[in-house]
Amino acid sequence: MSRLMFVVMLIVATFGLGTAHCVQAGIMPEQTRLIIHEGDSQRSLMLANTNSYPVVVQTWIDNGEGTQTPENASNAMLALPSVFRMQPGAVQGLRIVYDGSPQPKDRESVSWLNIYEIPPTKTEVPLATTQVAVAMNTQMKVFYRPANLPGSPEKMAAALTFSIERRGDGWVLLCHNPTPFHASFSSLRLSVQGRELPVSKTLDMMAPPLSDKVYALDGFNTGAMTSVGVNYTLIDDGGHYQDGVSQAPIR
Repeated sequence: MSRLMFVVMLIVATFGLGTAHCVQAGIMPEQTRLIIHEGDSQRSLMLANTNSYPVVVQTWIDNGEGTQTPENASNAMLALPSVFRMQPGAVQGLRIVYDGSPQPKDRESVSWLNIYEIPPTKTEVPLATTQVAVAMNTQMKVFYRPANLPGSPEKMAAALTFSIERRGDGWVLLCHNPTPFHASFSSLRLSVQGRELPVSKTLDMMAPPLSDKVYALDGFNTGAMTSVGVNYTLIDDGGHYQDGVSQAPIR
């Protein structure tokens, strides 16, 4: 699975001899996340069109609502250019501009860059292409990091704590993040009596800074246990996976 969150806007249809083709975004950023440090006015990001056909790309930045149109999105970050065309195999530079609006000084802020690729008309798609062209939206995190935050992202994992709590008719995994940095989880798994119970993935698996994050647990039963192991995978600043283990008391 890719480290980026690919949101399929249209479902690919069965094509040819009944073979279903996997849909993937064709516009690929050079990084999986961007970090804008206090004092920076902009960052650059290179995009590559891996499709075998030209596409029109629209970019905008929002707060991760997933429902905002480019016209209605309001954010301190701006993506330029906002609309452009890319030929097959072409590379395009994108600028992420910070408008200087006040941001929290005691923690990171996060925005979401949307890279929406609009498929060509049927006449523009090569006859050899056996995949249905669909509109795709790639979402990518853009972090604003204030200067002089205590600690470091590399040491964040050691500060995270977990617990299992009863909420209504079910159980949840609670992650407490006391650091000023976002904890971006690729996956969370409970170690229950010798077997792993994956925590259901959501669009946003991050535990925000100086806050708690609640993850729903399906099919969890405490039995006589007083705690369970937590295995997790964090994504660091460079987009690399970092595995960790912890213990979660059951409350």
